[in-house]
Amino acid sequence: MLTDEQAEKIRALTGVTSTLSIDVTLAGHAMRLYLVGRKLDRTAWGGTGSPSTNSEAVANDLARGLSFAETVLSEVNSLVVIVNREGSIQRFNRLAEEYAGLRETDVIGKNVWDLFMSAEEGSASRQNIDGFFIRGEAYAVERTVKTVKGPRLFQFRNKFVRTGSREDDIYLVCSGIDITEERDARERLAKLANTDTLTGLRNRNYLTQRLQDRMSKPESIGTLAILLIDLDNFKRINDSLGHSDGDQLLKMVAQRLHRVAGEHHEVTRIGGDEFVIVVEGEAAPRRASELTERIVEDFQMAYVLRAISYRMRASVGMAVHERAEDTEFDLLTHADLAMYAAKAVGKGKDISAFCQYTRELSERAERGLEFYQSIQYGFIRKEFVLQFQRMVRADAAPCGVHASVCWNRPGVGAVRENELLPMAESSGFGVQLGEFQLREVCAEIRARRDAGHDTPCVTVTIPSTQLSDGDLLGCVTDNLREYGLEPGALRLVIRGRLDQLAHGVIDKLAAIRTAGVKVLATISSSSSFSNVTIASVDGLFVGPDLMDSIPGDPVACAVVRGLVGLCEELSLDVLIAEVGRQDQIDWLAKLRGVERRSGSFHEAFPE
Repeated sequence: MLTDEQAEKIRALTGVTSTLSIDVTLAGHAMRLYLVGRKLDRTAWGGTGSPSTNSEAVANDLARGLSFAETVLSEVNSLVVIVNREGSIQRFNRLAEEYAGLRETDVIGKNVWDLFMSAEEGSASRQNIDGFFIRGEAYAVERTVKTVKGPRLFQFRNKFVRTGSREDDIYLVCSGIDITEERDARERLAKLANTDTLTGLRNRNYLTQRLQDRMSKPESIGTLAILLIDLDNFKRINDSLGHSDGDQLLKMVAQRLHRVAGEHHEVTRIGGDEFVIVVEGEAAPRRASELTERIVEDFQMAYVLRAISYRMRASVGMAVHERAEDTEFDLLTHADLAMYAAKAVGKGKDISAFCQYTRELSERAERGLEFYQSIQYGFIRKEFVLQFQRMVRADAAPCGVHASVCWNRPGVGAVRENELLPMAESSGFGVQLGEFQLREVCAEIRARRDAGHDTPCVTVTIPSTQLSDGDLLGCVTDNLREYGLEPGALRLVIRGRLDQLAHGVIDKLAAIRTAGVKVLATISSSSSFSNVTIASVDGLFVGPDLMDSIPGDPVACAVVRGLVGLCEELSLDVLIAEVGRQDQIDWLAKLRGVERRSGSFHEAFPE
């Protein structure tokens, strides 16, 4: 029979196997029992009991317990190594033997750092263990271990155990899991998330993280610059080549940018045809500027794909990290603004150009946003109107009407077509403005016919973006059908260089002409004569920049005479921009078949 005190000691046993000695009387004999056991459930405890006088029974119990513990230690699915303060191996389980290619008996007493770690890893581990032995705290650490499979990365969770009361009776139990594949997979995913799959360059995600990290350090101010490179004419080339060859061309651009940048400057692709180069270190602004010159020079060389040469043009914007409060987004925005400023200089001249960010560019962008909002309100408030000019031949005989769009902008005054169309195109309202013109022109023609007036063919200048980005054919045919007009009632002048348009856009022009509407191509001082041959057109519109220098400039005179002669030979119409000076009128009078805009602007058809 157990006393209450003895029963309470047994009840105090937990789920962890423990030992307990109690004095009992069995069959009239007093004896001391050696108990080894643990709690089984809420009301039951189990184990073995051996009289302390029977050393063989006690030994057997101990042997069974030790054998169970040895089996658990050996078969646990973790690498387990037990070391003392000096790093001498005390235990080495089966999984550790498999990784090491050594038996436990071969490594007991040997130094774990010398045996399984590099000098660097061993030194770091030794310092960690010395510190943790002093504090006696459990900890986790990652270590690269030499194994029969080569160096492997393990995550160790280390705990201290005390086996006695002496200071030396404390050991470190290192339990490790091989995380090499997991870490490799994580690094591959991270690399994939930060890599552009087409070119193999780093991507926007990587760039923003890198800039965020660099710009968080005060020393980056004045020592960090970026170059944003945008390909001006890639969309046109890509549309003509097809996406497969377009992708190949992008790879070639990436390779050349990487070569020009060199090993010290990293190139990233942040969008379809946009790249960024990061320049760091002393004199970063100067070195970035020099790198820009090399990039612009490199783009003078053609790209050869399938034995065909392609002349690429690039706009490069440069921004320097100069203010501590700026973020990576601010820096990229500044480079973007500089890039668009470069594009405004180079794209019209068909050259690569460069611009460095200044505060004035941000102020200009703010004004651009104000303009964007103003033009939106302009449509809502009906501030756009049509104005008409009489068209005459060289002998002053009337031959039609030209309809121009005008914006009566509050606080500014009348913004006429020559200024308005480029503004609308650059702000993304070209399609909307072109549709407004066609609708209003057709409505005006219909109203005049209903009132019994004859209406000649009306010429309308269309924003180039309505042709490239909008459904110009659908807009024209829908309005002609809605207002009951024949295709010959309209003649369209297309702004921009036709030789720079994609084949798909040229096909749109052909479809419009097939529908019966005449199309005129614009010729300016920067245009190519291929405007006449690159697409099937019904005539040419000679822009004001060519006419302004006539008759004083013999070259301009020769160009216009040549154009008129070419069009006469091909039976094409020739429309001249507004001519205001008498000497120009007298000069044009010598050319047959030329039409020109004449007289003042009217808000009604000139009679």
